[in-house]
Amino acid sequence: MKLSGIKKRLPIYYTAGFLVLLGLLPKFGALAQIIPSPVLGGAMLVMFGFVSIQGMQILARVDFANNEHNFLIAAVSIAAGVGLNNSNLCNSLPTAFQMFFSNGIVVASLLAIVLNAILNHNKKEK
Repeated sequence: MKLSGIKKRLPIYYTAGFLVLLGLLPKFGALAQIIPSPVLGGAMLVMFGFVSIQGMQILARVDFANNEHNFLIAAVSIAAGVGLNNSNLCNSLPTAFQMFFSNGIVVASLLAIVLNAILNHNKKEK
């Protein structure tokens, strides 16, 4: 939404639905497969850059000074996500679990949610 300048979410919902419908048509799937890898790599680089900056903006709004739990949650989650990216730790897990726990982003997100629920469970929003 920031890149396009569109303030309403309805056009984004329509676009997402349209892309899902296109994904169900084999001809459009074949068209997507012929896109050169460098082009996809460039698009992914920009997309992940936007996601990273958005994450940094969210972390900038977190109160680290008055709540030491938030610092611990962020530090452990980021370290686990980065550390598991090239790890062979998940090879002994069942295939269904490997799909989730071999991805550092998924591990970091789940760990942040669980740690936040455990460490900040009795904190009330002001």
